[in-house]
Amino acid sequence: MSRIQIAATMCLFCCGSAFTEVSIGSEMTIYTSTCQQARDVSSSSLAMPLPPAQWKATLTQRRQMWHEMLGLSPMPERTPLKAAVTGVLERGDYVVEKIHFQCMPGAYVIGNLYRPAKVTGRLPAVLYLCGHSKGKVNAPYQANPRWFGQHGYVALVLDPIQLGESQGIHHGTYREERWDWPSRGYTPAGTEVWNAMRALDYLETRADVDKERMGVTGLSGGGVISWCLGAADERVKVVVPVCQSGSIEHVVLDRATDGHCDCAFWINYYRWCWPDIGALIAPRALLIASGSEDVLWRPYGYRDVAHRIRHQYAALGTPGSFDLVEDLTPHGYTPKLRQAIFTWFNKHLKGVSTPVEDDVTDFVEPEKNLLVFDGKLPKNDQMRRIDTLLVKQAEPPQVANETEWRAHQKATLKRLRELTFRCIPREQDPRVRDCRADGGDKGGTTFGTHVFDTTDGLTLRIKTARQREAAWPTHTVAFAVQPDARSTFTGGGSSRPGVSQEFATAGVEVRNTGVTSVGPGYLWTLKRVYPLLGQTLPERQVCDLLAGIAVMRRDAATGPVTLFGQGVTAPLAIYAAILDPQVAEVILVNPPESHTNPQTPEFLGILRVGDLPQNLALLYPRPITFVGKVPAAYEWTQQLYKKLGAGDRIRVIANVRQWQPR
Repeated sequence: MSRIQIAATMCLFCCGSAFTEVSIGSEMTIYTSTCQQARDVSSSSLAMPLPPAQWKATLTQRRQMWHEMLGLSPMPERTPLKAAVTGVLERGDYVVEKIHFQCMPGAYVIGNLYRPAKVTGRLPAVLYLCGHSKGKVNAPYQANPRWFGQHGYVALVLDPIQLGESQGIHHGTYREERWDWPSRGYTPAGTEVWNAMRALDYLETRADVDKERMGVTGLSGGGVISWCLGAADERVKVVVPVCQSGSIEHVVLDRATDGHCDCAFWINYYRWCWPDIGALIAPRALLIASGSEDVLWRPYGYRDVAHRIRHQYAALGTPGSFDLVEDLTPHGYTPKLRQAIFTWFNKHLKGVSTPVEDDVTDFVEPEKNLLVFDGKLPKNDQMRRIDTLLVKQAEPPQVANETEWRAHQKATLKRLRELTFRCIPREQDPRVRDCRADGGDKGGTTFGTHVFDTTDGLTLRIKTARQREAAWPTHTVAFAVQPDARSTFTGGGSSRPGVSQEFATAGVEVRNTGVTSVGPGYLWTLKRVYPLLGQTLPERQVCDLLAGIAVMRRDAATGPVTLFGQGVTAPLAIYAAILDPQVAEVILVNPPESHTNPQTPEFLGILRVGDLPQNLALLYPRPITFVGKVPAAYEWTQQLYKKLGAGDRIRVIANVRQWQPR
């Protein structure tokens, strides 16, 4: 069908004359919209290799961005490791040391170290990172570091958090409904990278390790952390991720996110894809090892990634330091993959190019022999709460006067736009598809619908209501439709606030409400997909609300706009008002009190900038109205307004109908 054709510049309901003739074309779904965005992210990732001068000039900045996306900016303090060896296994030509250290005070990292029985001088070291099956005691995760220990390396294998003897949680948004993690800017990938960095710190202290010859490899979840560590820490000279390489486009298009826990991804503020990570590892030795039948990582994804990275290495004059090896196999090792990996490490850490022809042995050490704590895990292990410790959260600002607050306000708004709301344009210019009158009721209220397209391709609707005899322009109360609203018929249905009839209302059917509701068949996936695009579902809803306001302002009947939010839509109203300085006021009913609550709408890294009471205060000196009472957390906001001489601009009313504009 043809695109919309506007036959008149003003519609009957909206502007009092004419008629809008429209031809509504096909509408993009939320799924196709996210796929398009994912394609944009992956196709632009290292589309052209960085010239050497540009690569070098941007290296520090890109690494800082990467640390930030892992939740490691600022970098946590390198506190004493307090490393200990709890036992040693003598196994003929190799030795196993049972080791633990603390990445932070009281947070235990547990592993086994494999080394030759006879050590003369300093040896190259390999950090081996496990996937999600038993940890270091699992047969493949014994076999690979054992091979290194038998062939002249020091190899340290670590338990991932939540597995083996390591405590904590990996499956936050995957299984535990921890939607506060995106708001914290936390991903368990950051914890794993930090644990690995501290493992490198430990290896550097050993007399048998050459700190100039350290590498990392791992399978599955350990493969993605190999990528992450290699990009984060230049001490790693060889990086070999196994069966954990692909593209943002692939995991969104195939819904492969459903098969991955949270550690498989970073907080993608800057919309990176795997080639961007590869460009940070370059020109150090990088080998991608993949199975072409891996259901989690498809060949069209990892081959395209490898192609882009190969061009970057060539541009830097080191084409021999990158390669891709694959085998016709599902997720896991094969002799071909292992031998290529061992050969790669020998070449780049030992200077030996002879192909490796042997493979791992079939011996499996009894699991109990490898336990570091012998079944008695440390009490009060701080790894259990690492998700609240790793990423530095913003403290409530301490200001003495308006000048100090204005400076904080300016800096914080800038930070919010750079980080959390990076994908929301400063100027909203939605494309209007339709504007129509929906009739009225006997009380003199007329209803209408505006239809518009968002910048990321969705078609949304605004349901309006105003008194037929109201003077123009009319003060308008805009709101986001509630996610559980059954209907938006007649001006927004049950989501519509009961303000006095002298005011108009505009209910924006933000995505996942109204006709774009996705339901349980895709909602969980969607909430986990959006952070890969530098967004969240509530952040997209804020963008939708802002676009809806922009549409309404084109209507000659719309006067000043006040935003209304109740429960889960209250944060949408707060952040839309913060981003739109023309919003006159905010009305709040039962707003959530903190983003640390997993049930509060999530926004990427918002707690690194401020929590809800502090962010609401960024509206100063605009008025804020609470309906019913001021929730306890927002007493902070109220006290700040009082300190700045604007205490009367925060008020409490018994019900919405009492509201009058300031």
